Amino acid sequence: MLPLRHVIRADFERYLGGNALSARRALSAVLRYPGLQALLVYRFGRICLAALWRPWWWPALPPAALFYLVAVAGIRTCYGIQLFQSAQIGAGCSILHFGGIEIANCRLGENCSIAQGTRIGSRTEPSGPTIGNGVWIGAHTKILGLVAIGSGATIGPGSRVIKAVPQRALVLGNPARIVFPAFDNSGIQPRG
Repeated sequence: MLPLRHVIRADFERYLGGNALSARRALSAVLRYPGLQALLVYRFGRICLAALWRPWWWPALPPAALFYLVAVAGIRTCYGIQLFQSAQIGAGCSILHFGGIEIANCRLGENCSIAQGTRIGSRTEPSGPTIGNGVWIGAHTKILGLVAIGSGATIGPGSRVIKAVPQRALVLGNPARIVFPAFDNSGIQPRG
């Protein structure tokens, strides 16, 4: 597991498309990309959760928790993005669009891309999908249940995944079926 500062740096680098990270570019990315704003609020929530185990941070927790709750409410209301703390989101995640995104009780690998209208995991289930690194998840996709999605897989738009997906496979449909067993999604992944 990477230290949090490396995870946040990877998030910025993914949105900056490989450009050198500077304060000006970072601020510009935060202002331009709702997905990055949602990820940063999610990461701040993870910092607050980690602070529960460090008594020297307890005096700062009430204002931090209030800020987090207001920011989460703003992200949900303005952008329709819900990233629950029950999800474990890897470094370099990219939320490509906003609207109708819900991620809960799942594990996302590094450098995954998520489009609008996507639901991963369920708020009511104690555990959910495990998604590998470099997975591209198309718009209006649902990934539910205890499924495993291999690294480099591509989930086509409108798919409903309820069974395991092998590495580098392209799946489509409701329920999702393998269309190409060896598909290279590097051409559709955001650069970073």
